[in-house]
Amino acid sequence: MGFIQNIFARKKSLSAIARKTGYVRDQMGIQNRFLRENQQWQSHLQNTKQYILDYIQQLSSKTSAAVLGSGWLLDVPIDDLAQTFQHVYLFDIVHPEQITVRMRKYPNVHLVECDLTGGIVGFAEESKTFVEFLEKIPSAKLSIDCQNYDAVFSVNILNQLDILLCDYLKNKFSVGETELSQVRNFVQQFHIDNLPIGKTCLITDYAEENIGVDDALVETKRLLYCTLPPSKQKKEWLWNFDSNQKYHSGKNTKLKVQAIQF
Repeated sequence: MGFIQNIFARKKSLSAIARKTGYVRDQMGIQNRFLRENQQWQSHLQNTKQYILDYIQQLSSKTSAAVLGSGWLLDVPIDDLAQTFQHVYLFDIVHPEQITVRMRKYPNVHLVECDLTGGIVGFAEESKTFVEFLEKIPSAKLSIDCQNYDAVFSVNILNQLDILLCDYLKNKFSVGETELSQVRNFVQQFHIDNLPIGKTCLITDYAEENIGVDDALVETKRLLYCTLPPSKQKKEWLWNFDSNQKYHSGKNTKLKVQAIQF
C-alpha cells in the first residue's frame, strides 16, 4: 500500500511541476497552433512519420519501442508502431487527457510520466538561486534506461527540452542568454548521451528562420547547442511552423528540421 501511495505522490508531484513550469500550458499551445496551422504543418508531420516508418522497416527485433516526448502524437505514426511492436512506451512529463483516452484502444501501448531532463525541471522549480540550480544539474539522472528497448524515437523533443526550462529560469532568476547557454548545452547533450547507439531514430528542429515582409529573411536563430552523432540516413526539410505571425509578431516562422539514425 505504501509503494502505491509513493508512486501516486511522485506522479502527482511531477504533474504539479509540469504545470508550474509551463509544460502543460505549452502543450495546449502546441495543439492550438496545430489547429491554426493544420495545412502548413502537414508536410512536416508526414515527413516525420515517413522517416519513422522507413526506420522501423530496417529493424530485426521489434519487441519494444520507446517514444520520447510523445505529446499529442501529431508526428508519431502510433497505429503503425502499435501494430509493429509487441509493446510501445510513450514517455512525457504529462500526457494530454485526450491521448490517455485515445490510447485505451491499444492494450500494448503504455503511457509513462517521465521528466526527460532527468530531474532538471524539478531542480529549477525547487532551487532558490540560479547558482543553486547550476550546482544540482550534474546530478541529473534519467529514470528510464533507453538501452532496454529495441528502438528509441526522439521526436521533435530535443530542442523543446531546453526552451521551456530556460524560459522558466529566465523569469525566475532574471538571468540572460549568456548564463542560459550552458544550461541549453547540458540539457540537450544529456538527452543525446542517454540515447542508445544503434537503436535511435531522432528528429529535431535545429534552426529557426523568421520571415518578414516580401518574404525577406529577417533573422536566423540557432536552436541546437549539442553535438549530434553522425548518421548515414540523414534527411532535412523545412517546417512552416507559424504563418499567422503569432509566434513572433509581424514575422512568419519556419524551422529547419533534421532526421538522423544512429
